[in-house]
Amino acid sequence: MKWWRIGGGVSLLLLFFVLTQWPDDKLHLIFCDVGQGDASLIVKGSFQILIDTGPRNGGVVSCLSKHMPFWDRNLEVLVNSHPQEDHLGDFGAVASHYQIGEVVLSDEKPVGKDVEQAYEVIKSNNIKQVVAQKNDRLRYGDLSFDVLFPEENTSTSVLGDSSDANARALVMLMKYPGFSALFTSDIGEPQELALIDEGVLVPVEVLKVAHHGSKYSSSSDFDEKVRPRWAVVSVGKKNRYGHPATEILKRFDRLGSYIWRTDQQGEVEFVADGESYRVR
Repeated sequence: MKWWRIGGGVSLLLLFFVLTQWPDDKLHLIFCDVGQGDASLIVKGSFQILIDTGPRNGGVVSCLSKHMPFWDRNLEVLVNSHPQEDHLGDFGAVASHYQIGEVVLSDEKPVGKDVEQAYEVIKSNNIKQVVAQKNDRLRYGDLSFDVLFPEENTSTSVLGDSSDANARALVMLMKYPGFSALFTSDIGEPQELALIDEGVLVPVEVLKVAHHGSKYSSSSDFDEKVRPRWAVVSVGKKNRYGHPATEILKRFDRLGSYIWRTDQQGEVEFVADGESYRVR
């Protein structure tokens, strides 16, 4: 075979590969499978937002590589709901592969060696920091995030957990034409009741189930308010906490919500076009 034919074939394969990686104009929401932790990627064209990184060596970089073009090494925004290792433990891996434009943080102090190192990297690399506060609206084109929580000076511990960081985790409502998702991080029932009292909860298409399906979260009143079409549980296989709790799964089932578990079904992707959405 002549060399020009080989070169032509290689060029066609390369072109095909690039076209399959080329971003479209739809919104993509991916809940990555990172084991016992949270990591959610939002992609709109060449713009990406990562909410949490999951634990160290959880595999978030593989998720990013799968859903971002191979030539794109810029991660525009990284949001950390609260600074614990199951939500920011793999920051080092992300920072070593991608240039991070800005980080959105809660006002909590880091907990754990990996998280402390993440904060040191943010500072040493002069990454722009935004401390999110209640009633803030983070807007990126036609995509927005309303910060619903925490309240100022919230100090109530989450039942069953000795850390106050969970009680002050960011709760954000993502809005896009024809599609919405609520990110609840690791809040517990007391924080859910506070949100109910404020009247800020609305039905959503997708709910990131709080605290990996802990029995101390997803109260009946809260679930009735948000009534998700899809309840996504980001959780590790055979984890030592017993997540997700059977009663929580039954609760969403009674509501008629489709339940997606990353420990059993892996990652899930929602694709919205501004009028409707689909799951793949």
